[in-house]
This record gives sequence, C-alpha cells and structure tokens, in this order.
Amino acid sequence: MPSQFETAHAFTAQWEGGLTDHPADPGGLTNYGVSLRWVQDLAQQARQKCLRQHKNCDACPDARTLGCTCCDIDLDMDGDVDADDIRACTREQAAVLFKKHFWDALGCAALPLPLAVTLYDGAVNMGPGRAVRQLQQGMNAVGEAQLDHYTPIAEDGIPGPRTAELAEALEATNLHWFAARQILRLRDAFYRDLAARRPSLKVFLEGWRNRVKALGQHLAELEREEN
Repeated sequence: MPSQFETAHAFTAQWEGGLTDHPADPGGLTNYGVSLRWVQDLAQQARQKCLRQHKNCDACPDARTLGCTCCDIDLDMDGDVDADDIRACTREQAAVLFKKHFWDALGCAALPLPLAVTLYDGAVNMGPGRAVRQLQQGMNAVGEAQLDHYTPIAEDGIPGPRTAELAEALEATNLHWFAARQILRLRDAFYRDLAARRPSLKVFLEGWRNRVKALGQHLAELEREEN
C-alpha cells in the first residue's frame, strides 16, 4: 500500500512535466516542477543558515558531501546552484526535494488524507505560505458553519498545532473531505484573480484550473476508496 506521501505525490507528479522555460513563468527554467528561482532561494536560505552558524564552505568538512545543507539543492554537485542543476534534475530528485521542503516542512503527514493531498499539491504549485493560508481559510469556513464547538484559527500561513487540531476535529465529524473541496474553490478563485491582476499569467490559467478540477476528481476517487 502506498504511503500518504506517495499517494499525494502521484497526483502532483502528473502535473509537473519535464524541462520548460516559458518566458511568462516567474520561476524561470523548470524541470519536474523544480524551478531555478525556487532552488536558488533555497540555496540562499541554506547559506544564510551556515553564516549564522559561522560556517564557511572553504573550511567546512561537509562541503560537497551528503552532510552539506545544500547537497539536495546542488543537484549536479559542482559547488553552485544554477540552470545546470535544473537540467540535471530527475523525477526522483524532484520528489525528494518536494517531500523535504513541502510535505515534511508543512507537517502534511499529521493531516487527514484529503487535506494533506490538497495542501501538498497547492504548496508545490503556489508556494507553501499561500497553500497553508487557503487550508486555514477553508477549514475555518467549514468549522464555523458545521462544528458545534469551534474556535477560529489564525490564517497566517503557518501550519501550527491549532491548524492540526482543527483538521482533526473536521476528520472526527467526517467533514475533512468537504473542507478539502472548499479549499479547492479558494484555490480556483485565487488563480482567476491572479490572472486578472497579472495579464501575462493568463496563459497559465486554463492549466491551473484544469489541475484544480482534476484534483477534485482525484479526491472524490480517494473518498470512494476509503468508504
């Protein structure tokens, strides 16, 4: 039986194709969903962490080894993070990166399956902060309307214990599938608003909305399997 991550990633991987470099894509060169902009941001964060710990690459015994914090980002292991790393990226490397920086970082494993799948795919496609805020907004809307005892959670994009507690409460009342569909409606509305505000991104709107629709259908299949 596949793990929750494998179930979630199987859907996401279908929508993250091979090497692309669309001029309207702010992520730049992208391969299997791993964009140059994203990995360079990760590399910068890793360097800043090393600086705070007073580490220097030239003197670090972990440099260019599996112990290096940049190891999983420097995909061609040449000491820098650039377009060559994106071209070298494999499906397997993309899955490892996504599991570490999205699935694990956001605590998806602690969430009910439909919420975990929805959050994970949203984080890969839109970024973790926005995906978590939509999760929180959707769960708040369902909790307020449907739960007898409900305290709203902060919609701050931070997946803390209160977020996990509300997800658990929704699962206990069998509202977690409904909440996931509510989150997808928020995601679809975000895409339409984004394309309206930034006309250069309209070229992606149909694909984004098709992905949301397909995820809704995927969740419906998972729900039937569970029941």
